[in-house]
Amino acid sequence: MSASQIRLFVLLITVSASCFANKSDDDVRLWLQRMVNAVHSLSYEGTFVFLHSEQLESMRIIHTADQAGEKERLVSLNGVAREVFRDNASVTCIAPDVKSVSIGKRVSGEGFRAVFSVDISQLEDLYDFHLLGEERVAGRPARVVAIMPRDAYRYGYRLYLDIENALPLKTDMLSVSGKAVSQLMFTELQVHSSPRDIAEISIEGKEHYDWIQQKPQKPVNMSNTSPWSFSELPKGFAITLHSKRKADQRDGNVDHFVLSDGLASLSVYVEEALDAGLRGNSAMGTINAFGSETEGYNVTAVGEVPAVTVEQVARSIKLTK
Repeated sequence: MSASQIRLFVLLITVSASCFANKSDDDVRLWLQRMVNAVHSLSYEGTFVFLHSEQLESMRIIHTADQAGEKERLVSLNGVAREVFRDNASVTCIAPDVKSVSIGKRVSGEGFRAVFSVDISQLEDLYDFHLLGEERVAGRPARVVAIMPRDAYRYGYRLYLDIENALPLKTDMLSVSGKAVSQLMFTELQVHSSPRDIAEISIEGKEHYDWIQQKPQKPVNMSNTSPWSFSELPKGFAITLHSKRKADQRDGNVDHFVLSDGLASLSVYVEEALDAGLRGNSAMGTINAFGSETEGYNVTAVGEVPAVTVEQVARSIKLTK
């Protein structure tokens, strides 16, 4: 083979590899977009198990979607009785053991569920996306997709998406090393061709329950409303919400900040240091916290992110006014 033929052969291989890589990228985008659409637009019900913090929970989910929007009902099947009802506007949480009902504004894409609203275009600088082949979950064939962080400041995900409709049959949250630190898996799932009615929660003896109306948090202009600012945040993280509330049983306010990279998120609480708050690191399963004191205020960062993230965020807050 002549030198010119070799160069042509290498060029063809390079172009071919590039084409396959682009096709693979397109496949990842397609599968994740199908997943987002399926989670929010299909009507389905099933039973899943959730393994986190060395605890195993079993839950029943009923989700329906129509022109009026989404409704969802979650019922715990083991341990302490709990029930959650979500619609487009609100989240209602019922705790029969303490006779409590909490009602708050729905915030999409929060906590572990944030991956079900993932937007690749906003995350390409922070995560890598891969197709990993096929598996079988809940008796159904599934395509496996990985979302892996490019640094140590966020967890990754491994998603097992139903071949037929792209619903996530299994979801693993992954440490930086790729080890599963929490898992959600359906043991049974039914997808309906038309929306099902979800009855409003009926609470027996509701007149004896404590009803708690959570105050909504709204995005604010930081420069005009807060004396606090953040410097040297981990790449991609930015403030998405800020609110103030009165401190419990004493004078003063608590500043609450929510920071997110579009997938991972954490909260930061700042209040006057009238007593000793958390100092240093604390962990419970996938949730990490870090506390410190600055300028006479207790600062606590907490979230479902690695320990290094909450520590850097807590140390980055400064009093600017």
